[in-house]
Amino acid sequence: MKYGNLMEKSPMSVLVIRSDRILYANQAFSVFSGYKDAEIIGKNMSFFMNSRDHQDFTEFTKFQQEQPPRANRGEFRFVTKSGNLRVAITLTIPVIHLGEPATLINLVDISEKQRFEDRIQLDNERRRGIIMTIAHELRTPLQPILGYLNLLVDDPEGFGINEDTKKILERCLVSIDRERQIINQMLELSILESGKLRLNSMKFLFSPLLRGVLDTNGYCTKAEISTNIPDNLMITGDMDRLFGVFDSLVSNAINFSNPPRKISIFYHSDMDDNFHHISIEDNGIGISENAYSSIFEPFQLADAAKLSRRYDRIGLSLSIAKKIVQMHGGDITVESVLSVGSTFTLHLPKTEQNTP
Repeated sequence: MKYGNLMEKSPMSVLVIRSDRILYANQAFSVFSGYKDAEIIGKNMSFFMNSRDHQDFTEFTKFQQEQPPRANRGEFRFVTKSGNLRVAITLTIPVIHLGEPATLINLVDISEKQRFEDRIQLDNERRRGIIMTIAHELRTPLQPILGYLNLLVDDPEGFGINEDTKKILERCLVSIDRERQIINQMLELSILESGKLRLNSMKFLFSPLLRGVLDTNGYCTKAEISTNIPDNLMITGDMDRLFGVFDSLVSNAINFSNPPRKISIFYHSDMDDNFHHISIEDNGIGISENAYSSIFEPFQLADAAKLSRRYDRIGLSLSIAKKIVQMHGGDITVESVLSVGSTFTLHLPKTEQNTP
């Protein structure tokens, strides 16, 4: 009787079923489903469920002869008497009811949580669509502007341009090119978040990739860079995407460092470790510990109000880099001390991962 009273007063829906037929349901399930007790007892469980979940639920609740009995956990959709759809975490365990095998079911209503998550997903899809549309619209007029500016700067005499005007045009060209890079990053981030990007994985030597990163943008002329990477280090992944990741991290390390800029790039991993660990250490301004996670979010900087102006950054490169590394089955972590420097470490699996 005490157990029965406890079940009736439980805010969680509790049922006992056998061969899909409901033998017992507490008051919470009546509230959840909208049906009265007399309309529930004796009905098949499938009567209350979304039709697309019938087969999965039947398999889910099959009585098992395991000892001790094993509980199952799933997530299923139910249709209320008024026709509304509700989602519940479903916990089942085999029991003996009136001397015969049965299944005890607990339902935890997560409908509001599910609706909230669906709304977030829809908002994110809309945001990605807006960003991609804006980026495409912005990029279209930039192309002829870049073309004309390059034409004027490459042949100033032919267009009657004096030296002072040429310098102004060159500054305009740098600013326009920076805008182009931002737009390209916005498009790349939208594609990454949509899940449509596919990696082209291969096995390659890491040292040539790192040398290419340092040489392409002349980073060694902008900072004192030391490297400690094994010459025979082989990495498995999308070489072009990882080139962009390391380019972003080295660029950030240099831009946020204090003169004399000193950057250290080093490798560490044990024989029994499943991951490569490649660290990029700087002597920069540092990051407060409470900003470690937020800096990997789009359009976030450790001190956005100040740093976006001082370093001409909008906080996309780290977000893009982390998403690409996560697609490889790895991660990027950061350790930092304010006014001393930061160390960003890439953790890449040693074997190819089955990731999208």
